[in-house]
Amino acid sequence: MRMRRWSVLSIALMMLVTMSLSACSKNENESASTGGEGQEKVNIVFWNSGFATIDENNKAKKKEDFYISQAVARYEKAHPNVKIDVQDVPSGDELFAKFQTASIAKNGPDLTVLWSGSYMLRFKQFLEPMDSYFSGEERSRIVGWSATTEDFTADGKAYGVPFGTDGTFLLAYNKKIFADAGVDPIAQRPKNFQEFVAMLEKVKTKDITPLGLFKDSFLHVPDYWIAQTVDIPGLDSLVKGTTNFSDPKLVNVMKGWRELFEKNLVIADDSVRQLFIQEQLGMTVGANADILNFSKEMGDKVGFMKIPDFSEDVKIHDGGPGGVGAAFVVTNYSEHKKETADFVKFLMSKEEQINKIKSGEARITVVNDVDVNEYVSDPLVKTMQDMANEPSTIFWPDNVYPAELTSEMMSLQSLVSSGKMTAEEFMKKIDQKRDSLLKNK
Repeated sequence: MRMRRWSVLSIALMMLVTMSLSACSKNENESASTGGEGQEKVNIVFWNSGFATIDENNKAKKKEDFYISQAVARYEKAHPNVKIDVQDVPSGDELFAKFQTASIAKNGPDLTVLWSGSYMLRFKQFLEPMDSYFSGEERSRIVGWSATTEDFTADGKAYGVPFGTDGTFLLAYNKKIFADAGVDPIAQRPKNFQEFVAMLEKVKTKDITPLGLFKDSFLHVPDYWIAQTVDIPGLDSLVKGTTNFSDPKLVNVMKGWRELFEKNLVIADDSVRQLFIQEQLGMTVGANADILNFSKEMGDKVGFMKIPDFSEDVKIHDGGPGGVGAAFVVTNYSEHKKETADFVKFLMSKEEQINKIKSGEARITVVNDVDVNEYVSDPLVKTMQDMANEPSTIFWPDNVYPAELTSEMMSLQSLVSSGKMTAEEFMKKIDQKRDSLLKNK
């Protein structure tokens, strides 16, 4: 009797435990799939330097009206256990300094957007490699990985995810001003630097400054001429010191840079966008956002062309600098690396890339499964997307150089344009800086 009672009690107890475990397992599974109360709360800090949250032309526009706020809301709704803490930060040098200081202390963000290439890779010690988070299929639908890998190859070890494309950097010109000077820059496209100068000199006879550049346009024009002269492998050789910037062909590029200023064919000022729109310049430079704005403001008055080849024997013809200028990066000290990578994958999904284009905050994309023509009526956008995908578009040369080398170039190039330093002296100093960096590597 006693044995039978113990058996009954044992069976009852086992049934109770089994039911309890089953219920517990069920609750855990439901929590995992629905993001219920049983899931760990995840807070992802995103230092946002890439998405707009302020509209200078519409101060009444609220933060929740911008694409990134709406994307975060969609993600949080689908993942109730995840909170994306978006903190707006400035881009460029200020972000680099802030990110480095915070990363040394391991109290930086889980996610941010950094300039791609060497700017990003100098923080490699703090960055989580992205290869294990993206399958081959997921990676193949995103273009521009070479801007985020340590060896600048499409299938290299990636420390970031392409954020967006700058397209191809172009020259915008005022059709009437050029026509009055008897110049058609498309039908009579300059075949080399000297023909480009001759074209600008014709515009100058109409008492108007032919060309307006930004203060950092060394990176857009002569640096591109250097790149097209040596090709991408040649840039790598320059960085590694197996060839020199003081090569006579490259010295000629800097002589051309000096000639533009010496002949008063150019002004360099960050107000050139507005001056061009006000028709006070014959021509200026711009990436896709500038090009769209010029088209919007000036309509049929504006035309566009690629930067002319420096010479007829360059290795890359009819191109321009551009490509993926920024990348998402996940910190390797983040406590939520997988969840952060999942959020990046969400932003890069086909649906979100379409939402981003529809919002008007981006017109061209780095994913190859979205046709911008389905969502944007402006034919100029299609042209820019096509140009961005052309092999003649050279990834920003300054993103290939070590950041310290680019800084040296930028600090000295104005001495050449002002005639305070010769082209030969400039290139020798760049070689010396490169050699010093290699020695201390």
